[in-house]
Amino acid sequence: MDDGWNIAEANRLVADTLVEIDVLAERIIPVRAEALLDQFERDIKDAFLLQSITVVRATCDEYGRRFRALAPEK
Repeated sequence: MDDGWNIAEANRLVADTLVEIDVLAERIIPVRAEALLDQFERDIKDAFLLQSITVVRATCDEYGRRFRALAPEK
């Protein structure tokens, strides 16, 4: 799949998402946060195997939303 694969951009998206997840995970029940992070790791690995920046971006966006939805407001 060729949609402008850019490993540097993909790594940046994942790094930004992990920073956000790290902050939000502190406000989520630990076992739930760990399970969701495990799912993210599996899904992002698959996105990298596809070498699709579109899939990487969508996966990062999805998991950012999922973590935000679980984290109570401060």
